[in-house]
Amino acid sequence: MKDSELQIDRSCHVLYSKPCKKEILAKITLHYPEVEREVVWEQVQLRYAELLSKWRTDLGGKKNFHNGVGGTYDCIAIMCYYDVCRDVTTFREIEEIEEKLILPTFRKLKFVDCNKPFWRKLMYKAFVRAKSGCDKWHDYEMTVAPYEKN
Repeated sequence: MKDSELQIDRSCHVLYSKPCKKEILAKITLHYPEVEREVVWEQVQLRYAELLSKWRTDLGGKKNFHNGVGGTYDCIAIMCYYDVCRDVTTFREIEEIEEKLILPTFRKLKFVDCNKPFWRKLMYKAFVRAKSGCDKWHDYEMTVAPYEKN
């Protein structure tokens, strides 16, 4: 089934990312013979559509900053893969998918001394900005401690 044929409400939801699809298909390739792969992938897609049909509609779709690569919808797709393929996959494989989707962003950051005032203030501002996004979309609960100069 093509992604465009997937029956999801695109006014309030988005599709999993292309890197997520690639990772899931790679895991399916590891565990299933070629003749079964398309059927298994379609089952994952249908499970994804089923979950979204019962899911909250206020997550913001493309507008929500949590919904990019490695975000909310990729996590849903990974869980659908696990649900369909739980007999052949391991928890470590699920972690590997997540690592390949989420960690590259963090690897771009160089190690910094977070105790230096500049970096501490920058991290505080980044977390406050993320919290405002969470508050706007009501999708995650987040608390940020007040900034202390010393």
